[in-house]
Amino acid sequence: MINKASLLGRVGKIDSKPLKNGSNMTTVSLATSRKFADTNGEKKEVTTWHIVNFFSKMADVASKYVHVGDLIYVEGEINHKKIESGEKAGQWAYSLTASDVKFIQSSNKAAAPQQQAQTCQAPAPKQEYSQYQDENVPF
Repeated sequence: MINKASLLGRVGKIDSKPLKNGSNMTTVSLATSRKFADTNGEKKEVTTWHIVNFFSKMADVASKYVHVGDLIYVEGEINHKKIESGEKAGQWAYSLTASDVKFIQSSNKAAAPQQQAQTCQAPAPKQEYSQYQDENVPF
């Protein structure tokens, strides 16, 4: 089974914080948009905000090199959790845990002439072997 999503969008807020285990986490809000024509032929654009979490070394890279307004491409795993308290209690919150990020365009105009797409990947997870052998896969 696969849990993978790709987003290309502009960075909104950025927040970095240390975790109890000593590593870091950087959270970025990422705006994506969809353009379409409504039933009257009028052009519309809808923006969706996504929460992207970076952990460990990727968090350090994101906190240092990602800035508000940057265009980035992110791949990762979709996660969700139920909100327990507050105004949105009972609702679900979705986020993307980043495994790969590409820096497409900086919002820093001075850096634009030297800019090239840069990539940062999370370390590959340790290989775990399934309890199923190829001939025993249930589908």
